[in-house]
Amino acid sequence: MGLGLRALFTAITAGAVLILTVWYYEMQIHFGFKIAVGATILLYLFIPFLFHFSISIQQHLVFLPFVRWPHNVNFSAPETEELFGTRNLYLTPEEGISIGVWHLLPNSLIADSKGRNDEYWENAMRNSGRPIILYLHGNSGSRAGPHRKELYQILQELDSHVLCLDYRGYADSTQVAPTETGVVSDARALYKYIRRIVGNTGNTKIFVWGHSLGTGVASHMVADLCVEGDSPAALILESPFTNIGEEVKNHMLSAIYRYLPGFDYIFVRPLEKNDIAFQSDRHIAKIDIPIAIFHAIDDPVVPFALGVKLFRIAGRSRGTLAKPVYFKRFGEGFAHKFICRSPDLPNLVKQFQNCTTSDTWPCVGFDNFNIEIE
Repeated sequence: MGLGLRALFTAITAGAVLILTVWYYEMQIHFGFKIAVGATILLYLFIPFLFHFSISIQQHLVFLPFVRWPHNVNFSAPETEELFGTRNLYLTPEEGISIGVWHLLPNSLIADSKGRNDEYWENAMRNSGRPIILYLHGNSGSRAGPHRKELYQILQELDSHVLCLDYRGYADSTQVAPTETGVVSDARALYKYIRRIVGNTGNTKIFVWGHSLGTGVASHMVADLCVEGDSPAALILESPFTNIGEEVKNHMLSAIYRYLPGFDYIFVRPLEKNDIAFQSDRHIAKIDIPIAIFHAIDDPVVPFALGVKLFRIAGRSRGTLAKPVYFKRFGEGFAHKFICRSPDLPNLVKQFQNCTTSDTWPCVGFDNFNIEIE
């Protein structure tokens, strides 16, 4: 939509607000009807207008960094969160930006880690031969979210290192407004830190795991790394979407707006323009390493259909030399956050890790193309 149509949209919206406001206060009508008219103005004129023109509102509604949950976390003492064999550290992706990171050891190394310095922890990554999982969380909360901690502990039991971070704007990281470029830069900083320690010999495998909004961060970062020739061993996407536009259209909070004329112009294009696009459906075409996608059929936040769509796009858009892409459908009860509670998850992850490490395919336990959209 050009500048003329944008000006027209602005003029119509402002005029409608003015006319309805005057009418609202001048007409002697029933109080309940006034409330209904006021609610309509708020919902269908004021809120869309505000969202369209406010970058800050867009950033806050997509990233939700202001949702401080859980409260009163002492990030420097992970053991108070019942995370053992865990250290806290900070990285600097760029000047003026600091991000908080936790490094959780595999269970088999925890007993020997007490009282050890940073050199021990880095040597444990470099020399243990255990898989390393770089975990990228979704929006809101922090790396201390309960469902996130549940997953870390499962991965520790699978004898993997886990490194997780809070993007800029979250938790104990630098408090600046997040953007796609910014959070991808934060994720790359952690990846580069891991890569610097373990090197490129192939003895230690790095797996990137993204959940929800973190799948957008993971897909973007891994696509760039594949192009640069510095790819991780594999990518795991939990509850992914195709791009932020389709996620916004399908999100439950947009239900009252999605059929309005100009929905894309009002709600989607500003996100794309203001560096909040997360176009995983485009990035995934550049990713040639193995991919595993996990999605629950009763996910109320990111519809199951979007995970299936991304899987199918990956299947047809990647090159002929790309490694396999797998899909696992989780049944009802796991919703958006609790695939970590599926009894099938540990074995699936272990299978995928083993297949990736040995480069032996197919990988059993996944659904692949036998998927029904419900």
